[in-house]
Amino acid sequence: MVRKRPKLEPRYEINVSLKAWDIARAGAGVTFKIRDHDGLLGTIEIGQGTFGWKRARGKKGFKRIPWRQFSEAMERL
Repeated sequence: MVRKRPKLEPRYEINVSLKAWDIARAGAGVTFKIRDHDGLLGTIEIGQGTFGWKRARGKKGFKRIPWRQFSEAMERL
């Protein structure tokens, strides 16, 4: 007899906002809002020139990281 596995609740929820018509314009790009069960964790903003991260409860704006620096950081992982 085959046992059914219990349905798992998703750990995270990601809302995507996409402005594809003019990605070269400042402020255009892709925005991801990352949430878990407790609420918003932060926001990722990806544009033509940079990758940005903003904490949900941070007082500062986006921390901008150039693509080359982001690539080097991911290679170290």
